Amino acid sequence: MPKIVYSVTKYLLLFFLASFMGWLYEVTCVYAMFGVYIDRGVLHLPACPIYGFGMLILYAAFHKVKNPLIIFAGSALISTAVEYAAYEILYYGFNLVLWSYELWPLNYKGKICVISSCLFGLMTVLFMKLAVPPAEKLFDSRAKNYAAAAVFLFYIFCIGWEIYHFGH
Repeated sequence: MPKIVYSVTKYLLLFFLASFMGWLYEVTCVYAMFGVYIDRGVLHLPACPIYGFGMLILYAAFHKVKNPLIIFAGSALISTAVEYAAYEILYYGFNLVLWSYELWPLNYKGKICVISSCLFGLMTVLFMKLAVPPAEKLFDSRAKNYAAAAVFLFYIFCIGWEIYHFGH
């Protein structure tokens, strides 16, 4: 297979892992605050794609950085800036409030919060140190054909799952 196929499937794998990690974060936060399970995914899968896109951007920015403190601080700052901008755009552009940190300590007008910023930084460090190395190793190994095929089939399944549930 061409090298581009391995790169694309590696990024698709990382995208889903980060989307799943974001879903876990969202569900855990809601459960910790309100004591109930609410599926925070936008799909019929345990995934929040915004975290997948965000993590791929952070991966591009920090994949060559070895120091976890720099990854933590940089990703916390970038994530917080993006979250603030997204809040403002959604609120002033569409009159939508999709989240609020009003109940969290150390928040700014309910839009952003030091605790969530630190959690975003921590998630990025964990992702970069625990998820990325095995994915890179997998796609550099002799099993890369199988890995690429498995990721491709997984996405075919996900698309089929969404198509099935779209009408139900």
